[in-house]
Amino acid sequence: PSFASDNKPLDSIMGDLRSGKILTDLPGDLILACLEFGDTKMAVKMAATSRAMKKLITTKEGNLLWEALISRRFTGYSMLPRDQRPKCFRDEYFTRVSSPRVGDCVEVLWQGKFYSHTLGEHGTMGFEGKAWWQASIVAREPEAGGDGNTYYYRSHFPGWEAKWDEWITRSQIRWPKPLDHNSELEIDVGDHVEVLLESTRVPSVWMEGDVKKVTIDIDGVELFLVTGMKRPRHIWVRRDNLRLLSKRYVDHKACVPCFPRLFSGGCAFRSATQHHQQPQQADDRPCAMM
Repeated sequence: PSFASDNKPLDSIMGDLRSGKILTDLPGDLILACLEFGDTKMAVKMAATSRAMKKLITTKEGNLLWEALISRRFTGYSMLPRDQRPKCFRDEYFTRVSSPRVGDCVEVLWQGKFYSHTLGEHGTMGFEGKAWWQASIVAREPEAGGDGNTYYYRSHFPGWEAKWDEWITRSQIRWPKPLDHNSELEIDVGDHVEVLLESTRVPSVWMEGDVKKVTIDIDGVELFLVTGMKRPRHIWVRRDNLRLLSKRYVDHKACVPCFPRLFSGGCAFRSATQHHQQPQQADDRPCAMM
């Protein structure tokens, strides 16, 4: 609707999209609704660039919108006494998502060997590679000599004894995503994905890999050959056991809806390019939140 009211030619509209002008003029309450499903980096960019956002954070109405957002994301805020409630829910929101607290359920990046019963007919299989494990934060300590805002986190893995708890950095943590995250998007050869690996005694694990081949079996079921793990070298999985992380690079100029200027690292094509051209260590990989 905003495009039609502007009465601009298509080339001009596409230019505004690439520069982020239309994006930054969105209503603040609409932006906040979008942030509920976006990641923290996107939220920070939006708060810094949107004129509507800047106006919202200085008003009582804006604070109420941020309060509603954080109450949907995290429990307990609605039960706080008035004198213990944050004065600025916007600041509280960014603090909350950037630094997990004791009791939070998260996913932790861990690379090592483990076994899974995920593939039924194949029985128990051994795996090794980059995987995200369900965990809870049981303690956190400020980094020695730091600014007081950087912490080490002690994570506990459900189904495992406490002796397997470990201290980790923020870069090894991400907020859990819905099981159907990106389920409406097609997965093609070259896409970076996560494979759901289930176990009989511990929660499911998401293991990263790349799609090498797509085929359909005699029953009409779509199957994906995923590679990139240390063990096994490849594995066939169904679509309902996959979650798309980033699309393969095709043509970055065509990636207008991702707004790469505002959301560096948020563009699927750009992320895929960085993934293939500049492999990162586990501790350096930016955390994918929400």
